[in-house]
Amino acid sequence: MPDHTDVSLTPEERVRALSKLGCNITINEDITPRRYFRSGVEMERMASVYLDEGNLENAFVLYNKFITLFVEKLPLHRDYQQCEIPEKQDILKKLKEIAFPRTDDLKKELLKKYNLEYQEYMQGVNKRKAECLKKMEQQQLIEAEKKRVAQLRQQQIETEQFTFFEDQLRKQDQIRDQQKTKDSLTDKVPEQTDGSAMTCCPSPKTHPTCNVLSGKAGRNDAAAYAGQSPPINRALKPAATLSAVQNEIVEGLRMVVFYPKIFLKNFCSWRMQIPPEELRHVGFFVAS
Repeated sequence: MPDHTDVSLTPEERVRALSKLGCNITINEDITPRRYFRSGVEMERMASVYLDEGNLENAFVLYNKFITLFVEKLPLHRDYQQCEIPEKQDILKKLKEIAFPRTDDLKKELLKKYNLEYQEYMQGVNKRKAECLKKMEQQQLIEAEKKRVAQLRQQQIETEQFTFFEDQLRKQDQIRDQQKTKDSLTDKVPEQTDGSAMTCCPSPKTHPTCNVLSGKAGRNDAAAYAGQSPPINRALKPAATLSAVQNEIVEGLRMVVFYPKIFLKNFCSWRMQIPPEELRHVGFFVAS
């Protein structure tokens, strides 16, 4: 059964709960109607006292009991028709003039009162809901901020790792480029020997020295292919050829042209026969 003191109920439900309390009354057939009529007079007086004190709920309940007793319950008593007393007429008069009008007025006042209480209750509920929603929003904002900070931290870590890897790759590239530069410089440095060394380089076919010695070199090449190595005698060299060779200067050196096989077989013996003071001024071209 709903409780009329529950402010969460609507005003109509609370008034209905009070009306049920006023209807909750029973009669005893062993008690004469006279006694009920006398009790009814006292009941109406107490309801008037509650109404004067502003206790609307108790006044409403008593007036409802008064009406229920003398309109619904007591007429069903077996001795009701035989009961003819002055109190009976007085009670019927009070029902018509006092009980019904006051019950209607009390119902309206109770509905108004309960409506205000219900509005206050709903305002409190809405306020609590708003506070709860606000807390939930704040919590969501805090969680979103934590997630954002975590994402920024993760991005920062990834950026730092990427920068570190780029630096490592850049350093490796620099080391590789330095190594390539060093190797290229090493490859360009000519091989150095002692002061008595001679420069031997292949001579292109269009070199003028090769044209000068082409006739004589052909015969020497034929002898080399025959497996013969004639002794070297500088006095037997043709004057024209020697003068042509001596007059040909390449980078400050006199040039002597030999064919490869003759040069490889007789280089040591020729080197021993050339005076040291001339050896450092002589360059050899090996004809291809």
